[in-house]
Amino acid sequence: MINLAVLITCHNRREKTIKCLKALFNQVDSNNIRIKVFLVDDGSTDKTSNEVMALFPEVVIIQGDGNLFWARGVALAWKESLKSKEIFDYYLWLNDDTFLYNTAIKQLLDTQIDKNDIVIGSVCDPDTKLRSYGGTIFTNRFLTPFKYEIVDINGKPQKIDTFNGNVVLIPHSVYDKIGIIDNYFEHAYADIEYSYRATKHDIQILLTAKHIAECKRDKVDHNKIINITLLKKILKLFGRKEKPLKSWFRLCYKYGGILWPIHFVIGYIK
Repeated sequence: MINLAVLITCHNRREKTIKCLKALFNQVDSNNIRIKVFLVDDGSTDKTSNEVMALFPEVVIIQGDGNLFWARGVALAWKESLKSKEIFDYYLWLNDDTFLYNTAIKQLLDTQIDKNDIVIGSVCDPDTKLRSYGGTIFTNRFLTPFKYEIVDINGKPQKIDTFNGNVVLIPHSVYDKIGIIDNYFEHAYADIEYSYRATKHDIQILLTAKHIAECKRDKVDHNKIINITLLKKILKLFGRKEKPLKSWFRLCYKYGGILWPIHFVIGYIK
C-alpha cells in the first residue's frame, strides 16, 4: 500500500476547492494508494471549511490566519502531515484551482524512473488543451540561472530543471534529503526555489508524458521573473498583499552565484 499525503492551501475559492477535492477522490486504478488530504484554509470567509467538512470528513483541515499565502500554507500542511502517526511514502502539492484527471496519480507514480525522482504533472488549459503549467529547462544554467524555456509534453517522461507547484509528487526520501518547502517565501518563487534545491542535491525532476490535470493560466512571460502586474492580479484574487521583492532577493542570493546582485537588479527592472 502506498501512503500519499496531499497538501493543499485555499483562501475564499470554495467552489474551486470542492471541485479540486472531488477530482482528487475520483481517481481510478488507485486501489493500492491511500490518500490523506491536509488542507490549510488560510482565513477563508466563504465557509470553505464547513463545506469541505460536510462533503469530505476525512480531510484534515488546518486553519490559517489569512497571511500564509500559498507557500507558507503548503509548509504548514506539510508540517501537519509529519505530525501524523502515519508514515507517508509521498507528498503531493496540489493547487486548489487545478483539477486532476482520474488517472493522474497513477501517471505520476508511473513516471518515476527511480523511486527518488520528483515528478511534475503537466497541466493544460481546459479550453485550448495547451500546456498551462508544468516544467522548464535552463537556457544557460551558469550565465542566466533565472532564465528558462517551457517544456511541452512529447509522449514520454522528460527531465526538467524547474517547475510550477500545481501538481508536484515528492517522495519521502527527497524530504529526508532536502526538507520541506521554504516558508520564508509567501507565494512567489517557492516552487522555483525547491526545484533549485533539488537540482543542487542531484535529485532528478521529471515531467509527465501527458497532461494529467487542467488549470487556467494567467498570461505571463516565463523569462520575466519579477512581474509586478501579474503578482498584483494573483494576490487581488486572494484579497491580500505579498512582498515579492524580498522573495526575489532570497532566490538570487541563494542561487545567483557571485553575480547575484546583477541578476537581482535585472530581474526586478524587467
